[in-house]
Amino acid sequence: MAGFTKVATISDIPAGDRKRVIFGDNRITIFNIEGRYYAIDDVCPHKKTAPLVRGSLDGLCIKCPNHGYRFDLETGECDKGAAFNTKVYPVKIEGENISILI
Repeated sequence: MAGFTKVATISDIPAGDRKRVIFGDNRITIFNIEGRYYAIDDVCPHKKTAPLVRGSLDGLCIKCPNHGYRFDLETGECDKGAAFNTKVYPVKIEGENISILI
């Protein structure tokens, strides 16, 4: 059964920073943008090779470092069309702990 899983503490991801976590075969990147946390699949769905953890941020969008596809961190929507949307994970903060819904 899926549930929230602790992945980090708030001190692990300062404001403006990001951290990759791995669960089984899943690579997930967590972003701290102005004290709000977002979690997204770390692999760009375009070619399934580029790690989004290396992408550049523009507001609430992450830009793939290889081909420039952009993904909304809240919805996972891609600027190149729904075929390239990626998965986002709900994030919960409890005290110092950051958990995501796996």
